[in-house]
Amino acid sequence: MSLALAFGPLPAGGDDNLIALKAAFVYKFTRFIDWPVAPADRPFIIAVIGDPAMHAALAALEEGSREVAGRPIRVRGSCDLDAADACQILFIGAAAEDRLADMVRRAAGRPVLLVGDTSGFAGRGVAIELFRKPDILGKREQLRFRIDPKALSGRGLTVSAQLYEVGEVLR
Repeated sequence: MSLALAFGPLPAGGDDNLIALKAAFVYKFTRFIDWPVAPADRPFIIAVIGDPAMHAALAALEEGSREVAGRPIRVRGSCDLDAADACQILFIGAAAEDRLADMVRRAAGRPVLLVGDTSGFAGRGVAIELFRKPDILGKREQLRFRIDPKALSGRGLTVSAQLYEVGEVLR
C-alpha cells in the first residue's frame, strides 16, 4: 500500500478548495487505519461537530459511493458516543472547542478516530490534527497533519507506520 496523501501547495480558490482537501485527507486516513471488524451491512460513519462546511464536504463522499473496508460511508452531523454503533471518525471543528474535553472523555476506550483542524487539539485528546505549514521557501502553505499517539492509545485502532512517516508525531 502506498501512501497517497498529497503535500503540495494548498489549492488556489479559497476556503472551498481547502475544505475539500481536508475532507480528502480524512477519507485517505481510512486507508491507513484499521478499525475492529464490523458487519459489512453496517455503514462506516463519519460524524462532524462544529464545522458545517466540513460536514458538507465529507457528505460528498456519500454521493460518490465511497466505502471503507467494503462498508458504505455515511456522514452525520453528530455522533452518539454512548451508542454501540457510534461513529468511526469524529471530526471536531473549532466551533465545538468548548465541548472537546467531554467528547474526548466519552470517546475514551472506543474505536473512534478523533480528527480536528484547530491548533492545539492534538495534545488535548484529538488523534490527528490538520494544519497549514509554510513550504521550505516560506512562499506557499501546505496542508499537513500531526498525530498524537497518546490519543490513539487504548482505542483498538491499528495505525499504519506509513501514516507516522509522513505526519508530524506529537511527542
